[in-house]
Amino acid sequence: MFKTKAQAVKAVSRHAEGGLRFHDLRHSYASWLITSGVPVPDVQRVMGHERPTTTLMIYTHVQGGSQERVLGALAAFSLPAEG
Repeated sequence: MFKTKAQAVKAVSRHAEGGLRFHDLRHSYASWLITSGVPVPDVQRVMGHERPTTTLMIYTHVQGGSQERVLGALAAFSLPAEG
């Protein structure tokens, strides 16, 4: 079908409703990496950011189910019993 990634990106961007831009693909890729559990410093290097805070500010946002994950983590946390 496509011989290179560049050809695939160009084809997708031409046919995307509303006009897909390269940065749309970049944003989706970085967000997918973070959502998949790739550590932020690794995503930072892949994206070419100087600081991890840049990666965090741009590519992390509330994902579906985040409240449930937080509540589950809190429920699984336990302190040792006094005694």
